Amino acid sequence: MHLTRAEAVEKRDQLVDDGYTVIPKVVAEPMLDELRVWTENYFATHEVDPKYRYQGSDIQVIPPDRWDERPRELSERVFPDPIAERFLAYPELRAACEAIHLEDLTPSGGIIILSKPPKGPPLYWHQDFMNWESPEAATPWPTKVFLSVYLTDTTLANGCLQVIPGTHTKRIELHDTLPDAHEADIQAVDDHEDHAAFAEHPDAVDLPVSAGDLIIADARVMHAARANTTDARRTLVLAWHDVFPFPNAPSWWNRPIPDEIRDADLTATYESRRRPTAYIR
Repeated sequence: MHLTRAEAVEKRDQLVDDGYTVIPKVVAEPMLDELRVWTENYFATHEVDPKYRYQGSDIQVIPPDRWDERPRELSERVFPDPIAERFLAYPELRAACEAIHLEDLTPSGGIIILSKPPKGPPLYWHQDFMNWESPEAATPWPTKVFLSVYLTDTTLANGCLQVIPGTHTKRIELHDTLPDAHEADIQAVDDHEDHAAFAEHPDAVDLPVSAGDLIIADARVMHAARANTTDARRTLVLAWHDVFPFPNAPSWWNRPIPDEIRDADLTATYESRRRPTAYIR
């Protein structure tokens, strides 16, 4: 991975304006092969709960030294393993984020393995932000991002990511009609072909990438994934990170700062919720 200064600024601005960006060739061998072997061994010996069929899986792997940071129940889906720390500490991953000036980037957990099996269904449209009650939701820059790396090349045929650019800061109809992401209502859908959460969207962009490319996306951006129509598994590793601690703007920010941010009550606490509020218009 090498970005010129101009390319880095272009990627940074795309993340701010569109809610996502892609940096090519970040994770390479032997790390890619280690992740492939680890995930293949896991899925060869474990069955995925059918309720995660649209996500493909939801395996949460925690660095062992962080396992005791907060109470959690050990299970076949949530457990410690050194592979998580090796991914989070991968030098080129950090270098890519530093190159596009993601400041105070901090992992907010471990890694998540999302693996769509052969002939797996699509993933529904959703956004993952959960702090919509807070004025943090109004920041024109990201405060929570996911770093996502696919272990194989992705195409429209095997389940590449889809995004609707700009939906991290601009409201569309889906914000008010979708079920809450990853909750029981959407997981219980039987006929996804007739459900609005799986419909084609006119503003959607497909993001086919090569193995090892890094996708960075704002937690608020609307995204989905196509079905895997092939006979091969399609796996990705995702890690959530906090960035630009609220209410501080990035050091490079040269655009207006919304009044909601300037006037924010920093002593207030807010209930987590997945449904967007009036902070997105």
